Amino acid sequence: MTTPFKRGTVSLRQINGSARSKKVRVDLGEEASFKTFPSPVKVGDAAYYLVQGKDGYKLLSTLCPHQGGEVMDEGDEHFVCDGHGWQYSKVDGSCDGRADFRMKAFLVTVQNNRLVALVPDE
Repeated sequence: MTTPFKRGTVSLRQINGSARSKKVRVDLGEEASFKTFPSPVKVGDAAYYLVQGKDGYKLLSTLCPHQGGEVMDEGDEHFVCDGHGWQYSKVDGSCDGRADFRMKAFLVTVQNNRLVALVPDE
């Protein structure tokens, strides 16, 4: 049996990441204020990249899923981990050559022309 969701609501099953951790809604700002992608975003002490793909906006964690290094924006079409050089797509955070590794992605919705993210409360 499936449970219907009202438009604009979020199911934890839609979010890549731990469904067990508490999530908080964060207003990232006006949609029009983000001119280029990826765009670096800080939420508390956590760093993310705001990306825009075919399925809308997402926040990608800058923490490398391989061994926890920092994923950097090197200016080309990939993010690069500073530890071992692993490369991730700037569109969806998928790892080149390793389908089992992906940057953690968090849902971002547009509400009243503002970007609102659902991120871990850390």
